[in-house]
Amino acid sequence: MSAAEWIVLLLLLCSSGASAIAGTASILDKRRLGALCFWLGWGANGALFAVNAWVAQAPPFGSLYHVLVVLALCGLPVSLLLARRFSLDWIAGYFALSSAVPLIGALCVGRNMQWRQVPALQSPWFVPHVFAYMLAYSLAAVAFVLMLARWCGRSAVRRGGVLAHEQAAHQVIRLAFPLMTFGMLSGALWADEVWGVYWSWDPKETWSLITWSLYLVYLHCKSSPSLARYSDLAHLAGFAALVTTFLLVNVVPKLASALHSY
Repeated sequence: MSAAEWIVLLLLLCSSGASAIAGTASILDKRRLGALCFWLGWGANGALFAVNAWVAQAPPFGSLYHVLVVLALCGLPVSLLLARRFSLDWIAGYFALSSAVPLIGALCVGRNMQWRQVPALQSPWFVPHVFAYMLAYSLAAVAFVLMLARWCGRSAVRRGGVLAHEQAAHQVIRLAFPLMTFGMLSGALWADEVWGVYWSWDPKETWSLITWSLYLVYLHCKSSPSLARYSDLAHLAGFAALVTTFLLVNVVPKLASALHSY
């Protein structure tokens, strides 16, 4: 392996390991240790992002490996925002665990260090479109983990009236949904710029619309007392569609996206 590949491997191991320890420590109420490891993992991930950008000589958002790194990089800043805005400091551990998963995934996929932008990616819409979706997907992953934790019976109520898991998941998805909306609309504008058509019903586009629609159903269920009992079902279906959009469309031949294969 080249020197750059060794550096990338080392940074991936450090960031994934520190994030996993941070998540475990935070959920076990070892908050100082969790916070320290979360920052260390995020710093290693930031360095990894910088190395990827330097090697690619472009914003590193184009390959599956690149977006897994960016997905993990979103965790700490968003958790700090939610702690400040909604007093949800206790969910930092869930963000740390949700950051560790894509980093472990990045260890398992091919890392093409010589990746270069194809002409279709050389657009002003490239970075905002991908970054909006990565923020949204990071938030959606945490909301899903919060739902799983609630199903497992772990109490999230803290002194001082802090929101429970269900309420926290709702707030997180409320933040994610506008980002999904922007990602889909900016993708349509980008498609018109590159292919001359806003929507092609490509598998990636179709599944992104299905995902957006299911999260809209979830939000509608949460706002309607008569439909509230269906909110978990809509949430589960929405996250399953998100996994299909983000991952399965890229790796399953029958779902392969021709227009979005870079």
